[in-house]
Amino acid sequence: MSLAKINKYAVSNILNPERLVSLGRVAGSGGIYTPKLFFVMRGVIDSKRRKILKRLTRTAILKMSLRVASEGLRGDIPIRGEYQPDADFDLEATMDQILERYPTGIPALKSSDIVGIERRERKKNGVLILDASGSMMGERNINAALSSAVMAYSMRNDKFGVIAFNTKAFLIKGINDDVKIDDIMDKILDLEAVGYTNIEDALKVGALQLKGLITRFKWAILLSDGAYNKGGDPRYLCRQFEKLHVINLPGGKKWGERVCKDLARLGGGRYVVVRNYNEVPRALMKILRSPW
Repeated sequence: MSLAKINKYAVSNILNPERLVSLGRVAGSGGIYTPKLFFVMRGVIDSKRRKILKRLTRTAILKMSLRVASEGLRGDIPIRGEYQPDADFDLEATMDQILERYPTGIPALKSSDIVGIERRERKKNGVLILDASGSMMGERNINAALSSAVMAYSMRNDKFGVIAFNTKAFLIKGINDDVKIDDIMDKILDLEAVGYTNIEDALKVGALQLKGLITRFKWAILLSDGAYNKGGDPRYLCRQFEKLHVINLPGGKKWGERVCKDLARLGGGRYVVVRNYNEVPRALMKILRSPW
């Protein structure tokens, strides 16, 4: 890695199949080094080695994301109804029901007088909007790939979309599309990091994806430093979202931080600031636990 920062071609000359096998062992453990090397070297190695290195990068990212997503992200909806033995019950609702039924006194309490709670798994419907604009050593691309993998694992039975953006927005996965997680990774790993950040276009695409869903529980999560330098001020688009959560990425400007705070406030969502990219997957997981 140190040599690649100085002379990519020197590393390219020694990056033979035997060394790629060694990198494969590192990738299998879920380390960050293989993805970083891929983004440094992808422009100077031949297509055959690039393909191998991209596959190893995908393996490393999927391994890391599976560790995060396996901590469990689903939420429950409490449904009130007839009480069943060994189930939870709503004490306040039960007391209200008893007082309404027996205004002069309780003769004998029956199971039908108790308001039971059935916990049903809440369906998730959301869009992940990822800033993949210019950065050193592909941190934003790695972060985008890792975040989308966490999203895919935790929402594999739900409707979700993934949008990446730099100069313009790219639809990686439509909210109703059936796309394999490997294909999502490949699309993100192939994105070129450029110096422009068009949040306005990304939010427009995200809002359009959510528009067709007939449910109140739909939301978007934006990962960005807020420092847009392409397109207009995106804050006016907040009203198009039921919930817009924002994870403020590191390395931005103070005014970009204000934009992120405003987007979360106007979008009725949560605002989470991270100081380094290692914190992003768990910040995302924290929001996914309760995105409503």
